Amino acid sequence: MYEMVEALKKHGFPGEISNTAGAYLCNNVMYHGLQYFEEQGQKVPSGFIHIPASHSLAVDRDIPSWSNADLVKGIQIAIGCL
Repeated sequence: MYEMVEALKKHGFPGEISNTAGAYLCNNVMYHGLQYFEEQGQKVPSGFIHIPASHSLAVDRDIPSWSNADLVKGIQIAIGCL
């Protein structure tokens, strides 16, 4: 986890560790995934990466957003750390 945050920062993207998947939908997705693997008896390393909205989704809203190019680059950086 820390490697991802440091790699993002090295490339000029903000990042931080959180111990929650957020509220409602994000939280629901993460915990249903964890429950599924537990019910299947599978031990699968997992986590949740919360990314900002795209600029087009953030129009007229006061929420953080990144360009599509930055979203793709940020996700590539995170995956590269795996």
